Amino acid sequence: MAVAAGLRLLIDGGANGVPFLTFYPLVLLAAIFLGGEYAIMAAVVAVIIIRWCFVDSPWLAATVGARIAMTALYALAVLVIIGTGEVLRRLVLENEAWIRQQETFNAELQHRTKNSLQIMRALISRGPRGEDPERYFQTLAGRLDSLAKANELLRFGVLESTALGPLIDAAIGPFGRSHFTVAGPDCQVSRSAATPLMMALHELCTNALKYGALSADGGMVTINWSAALAGGLVDIEWTERGGPEVSEPTHRGLGSRLLSANGGLRQVALDWQREGLVCRMAAETTSH
Repeated sequence: MAVAAGLRLLIDGGANGVPFLTFYPLVLLAAIFLGGEYAIMAAVVAVIIIRWCFVDSPWLAATVGARIAMTALYALAVLVIIGTGEVLRRLVLENEAWIRQQETFNAELQHRTKNSLQIMRALISRGPRGEDPERYFQTLAGRLDSLAKANELLRFGVLESTALGPLIDAAIGPFGRSHFTVAGPDCQVSRSAATPLMMALHELCTNALKYGALSADGGMVTINWSAALAGGLVDIEWTERGGPEVSEPTHRGLGSRLLSANGGLRQVALDWQREGLVCRMAAETTSH
């Protein structure tokens, strides 16, 4: 404000017309960096400064009708400037959010790539002894194909909504569907919940294959969900049984970040029971 008033004083001391000229850029900057309410405050303060500091301004010496007309034009110009600033502010904020999201996705996808290689190694090493090699490789090829399809998780992030059942099937497909029991009503999860949920399920599958129920031949994972609650959330429960005893890990890496509330995945609670991990999640749903 001091800079704008000083420039106005330096240019002509307020003796000529266009009294608000140097204050327009201030209003625009306030709208872009602070928001519309601060831009309105800047515009009002500019009027006060002109009224009390530039007593020789033609705006003050003009007739009442002329002052009203000049004030109306000023208000109109301010509204246009604030509207433009709000649009620019929204674009800047959206761009920053997009950049942060891409950085997060890149880190998570690097983690998933490493996990995928470990999953491939585990799938290859778990081939039944004495099985016909040709049949074994056909089974392995099918599982690797499922793994590739599951890794197309970003597709779920661009849909307006996703059916929960197919999303879970895509996540667990590479790990052997026979080791899972999945049950729940038809449900659509929101766009903001789909990708975090897909990543969380994939992380749970990976951990179960390394340390939990999927690392044992008789291990089983049960995935249940209920109808959407009044608050627009669906509760999903992951339960491991039949694997080795588990305990809460002492080290928390990127995988632990995937198993935490994020976006439309509102809640993630891990219960490290001795007989197997139980994970309860709550995801946003849609009405269509």
